[in-house]
Amino acid sequence: MTRIKKKSLLWKGLLLGAVFGVAGAVALSSDTTPVKAKSERIDPTIEEMIKQARGLQKVGRWEAAADILTQLASDGHPVALFHLGRAYKNGWGVDADLEKSRLIFMEAARYSFAFRGETAYELGRLFQRSSGDKCAEIALQWFMKALAWDYPKAHVQLAKHYERGIGTERDLDTAFHHYEQAAIAGYPSSTINYARILLTGRYGVTPDPERARFWAQRAIAGLEQKARDGSASSAKTLGRIYRDGEFVAMDQGLARDWFLRSAKLGDAGAMHDLAQMLIAASSKDANAEEALKWLRIAATAEHGGALTALARLHLKEKYGLDPESAVELLERGVTVGHPGAMQELGRLFAEGTYVPQDRSKAIELARKGAGRGHQGSASLLQELLQEDEANVTVIEKSTSQVTSKKEG
Repeated sequence: MTRIKKKSLLWKGLLLGAVFGVAGAVALSSDTTPVKAKSERIDPTIEEMIKQARGLQKVGRWEAAADILTQLASDGHPVALFHLGRAYKNGWGVDADLEKSRLIFMEAARYSFAFRGETAYELGRLFQRSSGDKCAEIALQWFMKALAWDYPKAHVQLAKHYERGIGTERDLDTAFHHYEQAAIAGYPSSTINYARILLTGRYGVTPDPERARFWAQRAIAGLEQKARDGSASSAKTLGRIYRDGEFVAMDQGLARDWFLRSAKLGDAGAMHDLAQMLIAASSKDANAEEALKWLRIAATAEHGGALTALARLHLKEKYGLDPESAVELLERGVTVGHPGAMQELGRLFAEGTYVPQDRSKAIELARKGAGRGHQGSASLLQELLQEDEANVTVIEKSTSQVTSKKEG
């Protein structure tokens, strides 16, 4: 039996279990009634196989690891389900597939096991990247579950949701509580966001520069330690801090070094930011090859910003790129919920460029992007609605003139 056929058969059993598991998992996100969790089976042989798969991942043998995890996951082992869900989310030995990842995580969340809280957190992150009307609310509920299941990193995302009113009413007191709890729990990326609010006085908060510097210094020290220990997200955050000169002197070289470290560790956001720096650093095409390499890797991982940035380069026909290929990239960007992709694809539908003209579709995309707070989408929406209003006025005026002539 070929590897492809073998995986296909294993997946039939796994997805069948996931389908039955979705109802229970979604119930966890929309109902406060406790749902009895399935217990994890303790089996030394399975535990050894999972250790083997994790070891293979660490040395870059992603496909071999995915084969082992798929086999164990099809038998309903929650730890294997968790690691396989991450593999499909990140494209580790399998094609990146966020929908499969979500189904697998949902099945894993039915079990009471060591990674249950982190599984709920991963589900929250996946729902954040989805474009459905209720996805933000469902994401928030999964983060609440993650916290209830002893995964303190959920404080980071809960702070963002309550700060920005995503999937809930804005509640700054609750947001600040989660920011401080995230700082205490050792998540400096969240701490730096809190410091920004205190420094700028965002949302009408009384600025407190001294307190902001206290939290920023604590955050930067924590980020540097975590980045040196191999944290891709911490290295990315440091890159952004030095790029923008926040709480430190601006240093583009240091920013690039941190972005490169994070990108090599697999962070798609850092790949996107590094590529943008490389493109902006020179008016010539000297950095184009490296920038395109990182954008394409990040796009393969379905990073919304990278998909949109790459599509924009295609639309501008930069570096000899084919403009028609932008459509597929933008469609993927919309699927993962990136508002910039909604704006760009909406404009193509409005103009009938590379797609059939469809103003209703254009307005729908612009409205969806605007609903996510994206200024470009909001501007496009206003532009389209004003054009439609002007066209209606012209038609009404023309009709009135015709009627007047007939009556005359």
